[in-house]
Amino acid sequence: MHKDYNIAAIIGFITAMFIMPILIFSETPLAYGSVSLPLWSLFLILPIGEYVAYAVASKLFSHVLALRQLGRFGIVGLMNFSVDTGIVYMLQYYTGIGLSDPRILYLFVVSGSLAIVNSYFWQRTWTFSEKAPPNTKEFIGFLMITLLSIGINSGVAFLAGNFLLRLDIIAGSRVLGASKIIATAVSLFWNFFGYKLFVFKKQ
Repeated sequence: MHKDYNIAAIIGFITAMFIMPILIFSETPLAYGSVSLPLWSLFLILPIGEYVAYAVASKLFSHVLALRQLGRFGIVGLMNFSVDTGIVYMLQYYTGIGLSDPRILYLFVVSGSLAIVNSYFWQRTWTFSEKAPPNTKEFIGFLMITLLSIGINSGVAFLAGNFLLRLDIIAGSRVLGASKIIATAVSLFWNFFGYKLFVFKKQ
C-alpha cells in the first residue's frame, strides 16, 4: 500500500516537471490570492499533495476497486495532461505556430502521441495493476482507444481554443492551456472506461 503512495509522489514530481513550461510559456504566475510562490515549489507541492490525496482516498475506498482505480487514473491523467500540454506549449513556442493556425493540430498529435507511451506504462502497471506480460492485442486495443481519444482531444482543443479567442475573455497566452483543460475533461471518461472495459478488463 505504501508503495502506491510513493508512486503517487513520483508521478507528482513528473507532473511538476511538465507544468513548469505550461506556466512559463502561458505567463501564468503560481499564485493564490496575494500569495505568490516560486515555480520550484511545485516540486514540493505536487509530490506531497498527491501522496496525501492518494493515501486518504485509498483509505476511504479500500474495498471498492473501481474507485481506487479511478483515483489512480485521475493522478495519472493529471500527469498526462501536463506532459501533453507542456510539450505542445514548448512546440508552439519553438515553431511559432498560432492557435488559430490549422497546423496546430499537428502539434496536438505530436504531443498526444508522446503522451501515449507515458500513459500506457503508468495505466498498465499502476492504475489497472496488470501483471501479465504485455501483448500485441492489448497494446493495439490501448492504441485504438488512445488514438480515438487524441482525435477527440485535438478536435475539442482546436474548437474550444478558437471559441475562447473569439470571446476574448482570457489572456491570449492562456487560451491554449484553457482549451486543453476543456479537451481533457471531455476525453477523460472515454479513456477510463475504454481502458477498463476493453483493454485491461481482467482487473
